[in-house]
Amino acid sequence: MTELLYYNDSRLSRFKARLLHQEPANGLWAVILDRTAFYPEGGGQPADTGKLNDVAVVDVQKRGEEVLHYLNQPLEPDRMVEGIVDWSRRFEYMQQHTGQHIVSASLIAAAGHHTVSAYLGPRYTAVEIATDSIGEEEIEAAASLANRRVCENRPVHIHWVRPEEAQRFALRKPPPDVQLLRIVEIEGLDCAACAGVHTATTGEVGLIKYDGLERIRGRLRLHWLIGERAFGDMRYKDRLTAALNRELTCGSEDILNSVVQLKTTLREKEQRIALLERSLAEQEIRQLLERAEKQNGIRIVRAVFRGRESSMVQAIYQNLLEQPQTVVLLVNLDKSALQWRIGCSDDLDLPWKRILPGLYPLIGAKGGGRSNSWQGVGGRPEQTDGFLDAVQEALRERLQGGPNG
Repeated sequence: MTELLYYNDSRLSRFKARLLHQEPANGLWAVILDRTAFYPEGGGQPADTGKLNDVAVVDVQKRGEEVLHYLNQPLEPDRMVEGIVDWSRRFEYMQQHTGQHIVSASLIAAAGHHTVSAYLGPRYTAVEIATDSIGEEEIEAAASLANRRVCENRPVHIHWVRPEEAQRFALRKPPPDVQLLRIVEIEGLDCAACAGVHTATTGEVGLIKYDGLERIRGRLRLHWLIGERAFGDMRYKDRLTAALNRELTCGSEDILNSVVQLKTTLREKEQRIALLERSLAEQEIRQLLERAEKQNGIRIVRAVFRGRESSMVQAIYQNLLEQPQTVVLLVNLDKSALQWRIGCSDDLDLPWKRILPGLYPLIGAKGGGRSNSWQGVGGRPEQTDGFLDAVQEALRERLQGGPNG
């Protein structure tokens, strides 16, 4: 049996203990001590980390009445063990766990939403509530109330009671069926049966900040940044705001209007560019059709573009496919790769499946298609002309007997 020191003193970060047992466990060593201040994973809270005799503790788990400390190597036997808990991580999760209790109580008081489950993650603390919708005003009211409770610096009490004594506490949710309950009471605010580590007062929690939600199983999971996480998020967004001020040459209050104006201007320019591209594409299509080679009355349009927008090449390709009795061979070169599009108008029936795959190795091509339109990419742009020549030669052989030959 391991004595759980963290239950009596959440701030204890150094302790001495006796090694009871250690054994290999999935590439690690599981170490059992007679006493520990290391909090094992449980109740939505991750395990502490730290060191035992300068050996890193990578995980801590509870097994019955024993606590297993997982290390990369065994400890030396017959020596007293000195444990050092990573205090910064411990205090961070003390803030998260106490902050979660404050958030859960505030959601009930401000919006009538009860917590179903909680998760204390590495980036945010999640509180799941039994509803599929919540208004922004409800979230703002709960967040505002939570921060007022933090500022009131209310004391946090720990009570050990038998189940029959629990009725004197206004518990937020039914307690577990155990012989001895650990009640965490935030004075005048919240009571809950909880095995986690907590701050001594609400003031130690620091800032509480709402950070979005996700929908899961017909419920809502609200994300909260608590303590240093909330301050860190604010510092990051302050720097981001300052950078936007510099880029947009405006004050913080004008950022939104400036972004809206930029988006409007950009949209108008994109529309003008689209009109110009359409006009240019129509002109290029006419020129391509005029220069097209003819074989048995079939036009073979061949073109190699360099660095064109894929959308524009696709528009030219589709327009050419709509021209009767037309075969289209287009390649768009871009640095060390190429995009190819090959097909024909619907009034032609050409065996592309027999022609193209056998020529793929010429350009290291990948791609495919069906019916009269095929496309893909290639990794050997220097072989573009040879590839198109080979396609044209295969087409000539097929077209000698007529378009359907």
